[in-house]
Amino acid sequence: MKESQLLKTQHKRQPKTYARYQIVTPQAPLEVIEMDIKYIWITQARRYAFILTIIDTFTRAVLHWRVGFSMKSGDVKKAWEQVIINHLQPADILTKGVHVEIRNDNGPQFGSKIIQSFFKENYLNQVFTHPYTPQENGHVESFHNILSKSLGNNNFWDIGQLTQRLTIFYEKYNNVRLHGSIANLPPRLFWEMWDKGLIIRKEYKNRKVRFYSKIPYYQLSGNESLREVPCLNRAALDEPSDLHRKVNGPVTPKQPSVKRSPSVVPC
Repeated sequence: MKESQLLKTQHKRQPKTYARYQIVTPQAPLEVIEMDIKYIWITQARRYAFILTIIDTFTRAVLHWRVGFSMKSGDVKKAWEQVIINHLQPADILTKGVHVEIRNDNGPQFGSKIIQSFFKENYLNQVFTHPYTPQENGHVESFHNILSKSLGNNNFWDIGQLTQRLTIFYEKYNNVRLHGSIANLPPRLFWEMWDKGLIIRKEYKNRKVRFYSKIPYYQLSGNESLREVPCLNRAALDEPSDLHRKVNGPVTPKQPSVKRSPSVVPC
């Protein structure tokens, strides 16, 4: 059969570079980026939908996400084209000489020749996690746990309903939800403050990293932080809500009624 050329051609597999460290400690945004795929059951189609998430490990910001009944190499490539256009090119990564590391598991979508060649062409360094070591891709794995808790036991009739729910979730995650690993700030606000030099980064002996804000939380403006005190009515001032107690600590015993000046209510 060999002499008659009846055997199938054996294609050589693309060599893979595996992650060197389980704990990554990037020094700035866009240095280490992780991606992974999650599955959600769709009742009408009686099949799973695929959710691809691409997250920056430094800021915890979701750079791009997409959902569909298939998630092939071409879909992953399209997602990364958007990441390059919307994030890497505006940050001028190539000129600054930033070494961008992309972490993913050994899914066939990520290990295809198309994807590996695409990353090399764009000077992006792809590394694969070792089998049975999800901690090497821990940031996006943790994110998908948050997503699972948010979706709960909800049943989605069609993919449109799921897409609508995901759109709200990703928006709230990036811009509203406080993240304990990034100075108790939402990812987008943390990124903005980092760029302005308002965040302190400290790395400890065990490679653990902690971030601290240079300005008090009550001075943060806008609605991104729950520590911003909104304009409150008289009832809210007299009886703080449960959310106010949770954010600002125990409430002191109620004092005799005193006429308050409007200046004590920041707007």
